[in-house]
Amino acid sequence: MSERRFVVVDFTHMSRAGCLRLYEAGHSYTLPRAVAHAATKRELVAMHRPAGWTPPSMFRQPEVLTEAEVVEAGAELKALGRLALEVVDPEAGS
Repeated sequence: MSERRFVVVDFTHMSRAGCLRLYEAGHSYTLPRAVAHAATKRELVAMHRPAGWTPPSMFRQPEVLTEAEVVEAGAELKALGRLALEVVDPEAGS
């Protein structure tokens, strides 16, 4: 699955296949869910262009989103998915 995000700050990500991808600020991209989640946690992307957003300086180096961050975000998404699907037993209350 993938999610569309607006890139707030330039960043790079190395895929598992070893391909380096540059995401440029000011553009919207379709990102894999784990990459979108990890980038959102680092405030590199937003759902939509924020009001009053201005592009970062062209002299600013791109942020680096590591594979470890993406793997961790993927695990969080899986855990959240499992929690959402758990059956709640009202008789097993505290």
